[in-house]
Amino acid sequence: MNQNQSRTWQIKEAVEDALKRKRTSQPTLYMLGSTDVGKTHTVIEIANMCYDWGLRVAIIDADVGQSDIGPPCCIGMGMLHKRIMNLHEVEPYSLYFVGNTSPSGCTKECLCSIAAAVQDAKAHNPDIILVDSTGWIEGEEARNFKLREITLVKPSLIIAIERDDELEPILRLLLFHSDNHNDKYNCPILPVILRLHADERVVCRTREERRQMRAYSYRRYFRTAKYRAFPSTLISEHNYQFEPGRLVGLFDAWKTCLGLGILMGVNDSRVVIFTPVTGEVSEIKLARVKPDL
Repeated sequence: MNQNQSRTWQIKEAVEDALKRKRTSQPTLYMLGSTDVGKTHTVIEIANMCYDWGLRVAIIDADVGQSDIGPPCCIGMGMLHKRIMNLHEVEPYSLYFVGNTSPSGCTKECLCSIAAAVQDAKAHNPDIILVDSTGWIEGEEARNFKLREITLVKPSLIIAIERDDELEPILRLLLFHSDNHNDKYNCPILPVILRLHADERVVCRTREERRQMRAYSYRRYFRTAKYRAFPSTLISEHNYQFEPGRLVGLFDAWKTCLGLGILMGVNDSRVVIFTPVTGEVSEIKLARVKPDL
């Protein structure tokens, strides 16, 4: 048995065990790891495996910088209806706007959104939920963010993928707070953890290559966009300048994210936004970034 076959066998056994244990009616798998270690590839592998077993699979894409289920600056949730080769083949059922391509600039928004995405996924009654997370793991802020994210997701299985032992600080922190689960994080009992070495088949990308991939995601998302005008009173946040080119999130009357737009112009009473959203918009939120198209 070669390395790839051994890896697949370990994953298969861990997933089968999570499904058998079913501490909850919908076991949740959480991918933990840095960038370019194979988290998304592993999610696709598990998703296809579960689909072949006849299971209903929900996938949450929480990688806000390199999002595939929905555009960047969003957390997306979708249901699998076929075997896939890429996550962008999964149609988003729900979007959660965080307004940045890095979780370090929007930790509160990311945590609120991941919690909402998990609840929304459960409402679709899947047999299993897969969560693909960001590669932000370095530093105290990142470690605390991961701990809080894991606490909200409440996974039954964590698949930790690493090149060396870079995840050790996060896993130690998780173990400590699980042993003391009455602390401020209210951390749940420690889930099963499968530690894997980074997938050698994954190509490491440069920052420029990541920027180009993000630009492609934006272009794909905005390919059917049109210009729409809205009352400027719909803009709910005024922390950022109303400069042309800034990304915005569009929401309906129930605070549901309908999609993204690009601010093209603004005066005292009207804003012009380039967007593929066709539904009725009741609120507009400004992002921290401009899409690099």
